[in-house]
Amino acid sequence: MKEYITATYQEKVENLPIILYTMSSGYKQGTLISENGRPFSQILFVISGKGFVIHNETRYELTAGSAFFTLEHTPIRYESTYNLVTAFITVTGGGIYDLIKHYNITNGFLYKKFISVDKYLAYIKDIISEYFKYKRSGVLSALSYNFFVNFFEGENTEVDEITKISLYIEKNFNKKLTLNAIADLFSISVSKLTHGFKKRYGFTVFEYILNLRLNYAKTLLSLDSNVKIQDVAYLSGFEDVSYFCKAYKKKFKLSPTNDKY
Repeated sequence: MKEYITATYQEKVENLPIILYTMSSGYKQGTLISENGRPFSQILFVISGKGFVIHNETRYELTAGSAFFTLEHTPIRYESTYNLVTAFITVTGGGIYDLIKHYNITNGFLYKKFISVDKYLAYIKDIISEYFKYKRSGVLSALSYNFFVNFFEGENTEVDEITKISLYIEKNFNKKLTLNAIADLFSISVSKLTHGFKKRYGFTVFEYILNLRLNYAKTLLSLDSNVKIQDVAYLSGFEDVSYFCKAYKKKFKLSPTNDKY
């Protein structure tokens, strides 16, 4: 089963500041053109692939980690140019208008070149878990509200070297990455890179890369039950299919073949 929520009509009309409408943690994005906007507000961010979004005749590139917000009834167009996979949350309710007024978001649109994909996927999975386990409307409203607040608050503008490296890895995890190449790119020593990364996140650079690759592989498997395992391994950054299968089973307790939806 894909992790996707579509709220029922009864849930949509409850008198809450923010009402969850739809949500997905992995969606194969196509083309959407909405000249009059849609009847809900949305935050969408890119897990992988490439595309673009156009608002007020300005084109914004969509790549891994980029994101945008659109207010309901805001004209918008976006499409995939290469295997665009996104995650998103859509909501209704007057609470959104209070938020955009507070954060001074004009024209019903906000674009971010890079956010932490893992952080926002964790938020989405918490909401999905609540929806399927308990479906408490008040809790869903609060979790959705928290998602929007965190997105509008934004990331720190002053980003240190280790954070820059982690963001770089999130965008390039399925490419060939080595400690030496990363260290050279950011003009720091391998020792500073490894120790700094471990101190900041509690795991190694390679553990971080492996986790991103495996999570991406799981998303690919959920999107297409006919996809070949070797293709999933390659697209996720693995050169050795056997190693990929072993690592996947260790993390998810299922082999890639048995984890297709």
